[in-house]
Amino acid sequence: MKKALIIMLVGVLIAVIGIGSCIGWYVKTADSMNEMYNYVRKTEADVQTQLQSRFDQVPNLVEIVKGAENHEQGIIDSITEARTQYNKAFSVGDTNGMLEANESLNLAISKFEENYPEVTTTELYKDLMDEYSEIETTLEIARLNYNEAVMEYNNLIGGII
Repeated sequence: MKKALIIMLVGVLIAVIGIGSCIGWYVKTADSMNEMYNYVRKTEADVQTQLQSRFDQVPNLVEIVKGAENHEQGIIDSITEARTQYNKAFSVGDTNGMLEANESLNLAISKFEENYPEVTTTELYKDLMDEYSEIETTLEIARLNYNEAVMEYNNLIGGII
């Protein structure tokens, strides 16, 4: 009788340990799934953040370049117009017209010289391309992280089912 009682107690103990292990596995798996699901959501939000950043930043960068380009184009247009006025005045022998055109040309050139450190459209285009490349690289990394997180989550779910 004692032997049967001991065997029964051992059997109950094994069953309790087995049930406890199953419950522990279930809780651990549920926690892992929840953590992975939250990580997937976070990485998805990171992608959305980078897309929004690109949407916000690129038009601003383009406008900065356009503004510099317009400023520089204005200086070039002033120089071209002054040269045209000078050539017209020269062709008819209008000395006053040539002096006025020369004064306009000098003014346009002095604007160019004063603004030369700021005349940087080419550099701004390069900066725009560098910044855009950086934005795209950051977005690519966010997408890769998202894809990796989804794959890990799917592998976790696949291992349970």
